Amino acid sequence: MTNLATNLSRQAGAVYPPLACRVEGAGPNVVLVHGGAGSWTHWIRTIPALRDHFRVYAIDLPGCGDSPDFPAAGTDKQYFNWVAEAILAMCEGPIALVGFSFGGSVSAAVAPLLGDRLAALCLVAPGSFGKPTPRDVTMKPMRARDDREIDERENARHNLCQIMFANDESADEATVDLQIDNVRRARFPSRRISWQDRIDSDLAQIDCPIQFIWGLGDRMATPSVPARGERVRAAKPASRVDLIPGGGHWIQYESADAFNAVLLPFLTEFARS
Repeated sequence: MTNLATNLSRQAGAVYPPLACRVEGAGPNVVLVHGGAGSWTHWIRTIPALRDHFRVYAIDLPGCGDSPDFPAAGTDKQYFNWVAEAILAMCEGPIALVGFSFGGSVSAAVAPLLGDRLAALCLVAPGSFGKPTPRDVTMKPMRARDDREIDERENARHNLCQIMFANDESADEATVDLQIDNVRRARFPSRRISWQDRIDSDLAQIDCPIQFIWGLGDRMATPSVPARGERVRAAKPASRVDLIPGGGHWIQYESADAFNAVLLPFLTEFARS
């Protein structure tokens, strides 16, 4: 088993620098794309369920984790092109793309750029439904402003309970550590992409099988999780929509067993095709 965190070497003719990526397992390619202010560790409870069946690539997006910064003057198109180039360079053969939250927005936009290499797409609590208003959440700052001190640990726990989890007990000490590490390394303002209203236009350009997964306790999915499910079914009637009770936005972490139980069969179908 390959188990490493690495920057893949630059390919001949590449326009953009390589992205950091964790690679595990062997088999058909599955690329995991994390959410906003995150890194590959958003998938830390998903990778063990996949690596015995697939070659898993968990990337850090530009401006996140260990990947290079994205230029301040760069465009969304350049961001998507960078991600697409990195994915095509690291994988040989068909690709199943799995994107979470902001990473779902990026994956939906990148999918058409992968051409016939894209064999399946799973969007987990994706953005691109417009700004989530009204947002029934209160957020606390993770970075000090105007020389005011903050309780980074308490604020991280609060924010996890507000936007990521349906159950406060999910924000245990190890999870708070993970959140703080990811937020400290986040340099790209993910909302500039994830708060756009483009899901319908992106889906119209995608021909492969598509799965959507939400936790029914996702407070980020306004006006509601069922409403978002209905919207994507209207845009792509053949798509599969799985709604998981008891979990929130970061469903693959909070309800890992239930999440893996619906993702794995979808990816297995991709592997057989």
